[in-house]
Amino acid sequence: MNTIFITKVTPLYDAETYNYYYNTLDQTRKQKVDKLKKTADKIQSVGIGILLKHAVETSTDFEYKNLKYATQKNGKPYFEGNPFYFSLSHSNDYAVCVISDTPVGIDIEFDKPLNKKMQTRFAENILEWTKKEAKGKLTGLGVLDKTEDTFVYTHKKTDGYIITVCSDKKIDDFVEYNIPSPK
Repeated sequence: MNTIFITKVTPLYDAETYNYYYNTLDQTRKQKVDKLKKTADKIQSVGIGILLKHAVETSTDFEYKNLKYATQKNGKPYFEGNPFYFSLSHSNDYAVCVISDTPVGIDIEFDKPLNKKMQTRFAENILEWTKKEAKGKLTGLGVLDKTEDTFVYTHKKTDGYIITVCSDKKIDDFVEYNIPSPK
């Protein structure tokens, strides 16, 4: 069970589709969505909720509704009892999720040059930035994580975006998910 899932969230810009899927979310995800101000952020959060549920139900033996979503003090999400590991990310029109039997982190970013401040402070290019983000999500220490790096990085480019997964092994199973129309 080591699978990367990706979906385009653009169908959620349709109000009827958004409302349908918002109403299918668990209470925790709804609360996260409700705290957001920008429409694009709300759409990404609903999209990641839809994708996580799909990923869990197609790649594990668990029913999503029977799992209790929680976050550590540092914000790292998990399911109580840790039946498996997952990580989430979104950027513009895309949401990604990785489900694994070992600790894992994921990041997606549009492939563009970083500004000078980011290059000086964090990473020379967007690929290095996604590696830092993914590792920080795996460890729970964020992009400033300076721990020894013995992880394996899986990279995928799609539609102008870079997806990076940080794990203890390469992950080759990549699944595209299209959010179905509720009509």
